[in-house]
Amino acid sequence: MKVEAKETSASTYTISIQLPVKQVTEKFQQMFRDVARQVNVPGFRQGKVPRRLLEGQLGQGFLDEDVQNALMEEAIPEALAQLSLRPLSRPETRVIDFAEGKDFSFEVDIEVLPKIEFPAFADIQVEAEPKPTLSEEDVDRILDDLKVRHATLLPKPEGEGAALEDVAVIELEDGEPREILLAQGSELSEQLVGHQVGKTLSVTVASQPFSLTLTALKVLEKPDLQELAQTLNKDGEDDLIAEVKSQLQEQQDHEYLQRTRYKVLDAIIEKADVPVPPRLQEEVIEQELTMLQRSGRVGALDDDDRTSYAEGAEQRLQREVALESLKRQHEDLKLSDENFDKIIEAEAAERDMNPVKFKAVLEREGTLQRFRSQKEDERILDSLVEQVTLIKPKTKTSADKAKSGASKAKSISKAKTDKKTATKTSSKAKKEETS
Repeated sequence: MKVEAKETSASTYTISIQLPVKQVTEKFQQMFRDVARQVNVPGFRQGKVPRRLLEGQLGQGFLDEDVQNALMEEAIPEALAQLSLRPLSRPETRVIDFAEGKDFSFEVDIEVLPKIEFPAFADIQVEAEPKPTLSEEDVDRILDDLKVRHATLLPKPEGEGAALEDVAVIELEDGEPREILLAQGSELSEQLVGHQVGKTLSVTVASQPFSLTLTALKVLEKPDLQELAQTLNKDGEDDLIAEVKSQLQEQQDHEYLQRTRYKVLDAIIEKADVPVPPRLQEEVIEQELTMLQRSGRVGALDDDDRTSYAEGAEQRLQREVALESLKRQHEDLKLSDENFDKIIEAEAAERDMNPVKFKAVLEREGTLQRFRSQKEDERILDSLVEQVTLIKPKTKTSADKAKSGASKAKSISKAKTDKKTATKTSSKAKKEETS
């Protein structure tokens, strides 16, 4: 096999491959035998059908495309390994010369990680964000959420219409009942408010119309703080509040660190030329949009929607390309097996799991390598934060602080907050949490 590579841009190569006639002939013979074993022709034993007879039935050159694909499938990985190239997107192939009894020549266009020259990190200045402070409003909001999650459901008096914070039992066209908590800002909830039990409604969610019947309404009897603390096995109200504050602070600190990491990375990307290979970007966008549409989270997108989505995807891919390039340029920051095992142990302890079992779960789900890559990314990002110059944040106005506080409160993860506190609940409480 003859292989030549030509660099056509910072992130693309064209590879010319020529396979000898002997290899081509052997592949023709192999694939003819495979076809002959599957064809039944009266008067001939299976696998003994003459080739000229098959060509008469299936057409001259009926094997050409299959032979080409099989040979390229075998040759391309070997050529890439020989050239030490790793494609980022699906290779594109072109047949140059092909015929039985001749060498097979074809070309492959591939996209690779671009060669990026990063600036001196110490010369880059990044304005640090103000560190978040925990507010009583944040704590009260989480405590109220926990009260809702562990409330007792009671039937709503007859004749009263649905209201926010009620639990509505609805029946869709499939006849299966579902319980939903009517919440502010929910598209479906707002269409149910005011209606009484027994009403069949036509509603629209995410531009999709459907009908449902309101079969029952329940009201939440929330526990007070002392009852909530007892339900969650805490030593009184103070212990519960301290636990909520601790977890909220942990969440806020993590989010602050993540914002700082990516603000630094974006500042470095702005100073460097970080191209995103176009086919890679298109493949990623198509895959993500297909998954979103299948999940029902988005409907058909117009050109403006796709443009907006593509801009967000380009930023994510720029970050991924930059991080991968940094990892290759700084091999010393990659995780050793020993260090990775320590991270596994720490993560398992956080989840109250055995480390061996936690690692086995990641392997079974096929996410172990992604988890390791994520931790290596964090290691690279932390190194960047240490090397750049973080300058003092500008003083924010009262209006800015109020806006930032509201945004921060919305971003707090309910699942994270309830991760440790709601470890032991009654079966009824679990049911309400699910609904």
